[in-house]
Amino acid sequence: MELLMDGVIDTHIHLSEHYKGGLPNSWHPKVDSPGFQRDWSLEDFRASTKRGAGGASRFGVVGAIFVECFNEGPLEEAQWVLDLMQKDPFLLGLVAQIRVQQGPEHVKAFLEKIRLPSGELPKGLKGARFVFMACENQADDACLDPVFLEGLQVLSDAQLLWEFCCEPRMALHLPSCIKRFPKMTFVIDHLAHNGSKGGDMDTWSPAIDALGQLPNVYMKMGATEQWEVEDPGAYMDRAIKAFGFDRILYESNWFVNEAMGDAYDRTATLLYEACQRAGASDLDLVKVFRGNACHVYQLDL
Repeated sequence: MELLMDGVIDTHIHLSEHYKGGLPNSWHPKVDSPGFQRDWSLEDFRASTKRGAGGASRFGVVGAIFVECFNEGPLEEAQWVLDLMQKDPFLLGLVAQIRVQQGPEHVKAFLEKIRLPSGELPKGLKGARFVFMACENQADDACLDPVFLEGLQVLSDAQLLWEFCCEPRMALHLPSCIKRFPKMTFVIDHLAHNGSKGGDMDTWSPAIDALGQLPNVYMKMGATEQWEVEDPGAYMDRAIKAFGFDRILYESNWFVNEAMGDAYDRTATLLYEACQRAGASDLDLVKVFRGNACHVYQLDL
């Protein structure tokens, strides 16, 4: 099959070696689906990127960003990934599990523990995430909780980004949060679509328009297996209209996509086709599948 894109950077993968005696994982072994109940290594990821729906994948992946996935504990997960990065440059960056929702002291304590002997933060640490659906405060406007905002300030002061992982019902409140931190980079995972609560087009699209007007916000376009929508392409089209090609990031959400039965290149193909519908040039496609990732995660590639 024709190679559609080479040099791709996948901005969202998970890894776990729970079953072979690595860090225990409190999430995927409990998912009520046998597809999740195995180990997912960096070697497995490499192999997956080469397999597509029709045989060989049409996307040549050259690197990836690890995003936290509840390996225990958060500091141990971060150190494990940083060590992997030293051994294998295919892994380009770490978005660590830092429970910013618990406030500034929690963020400070995590950062102090992960600092190098020189006092600097590891270069591979790019930012933080903690899934809002796993928090005590699950209100639609939980992103405006003063304790969370104080935690974000510590992250911002450390020049680290924050990734929002939330149900779409929260999307309308995200701009009010983000406007308080104009110098901080924010990434919205999965098109703000972890599930369908508030994710119908009429409710969701005004929030995407508002987010698109904020220059420090970047939108990840992937995890379509979790969106629970009939036509994911229509949502991609809407987001491209709001964000343009300069602030969209490709993500596979591996290993969740594979555990739920999708070939590696399904989401990449949907995004490629959406970009084509929007009139993307070759340069635009390079931005979406590589260049924007280098900018957001400060990659020396």
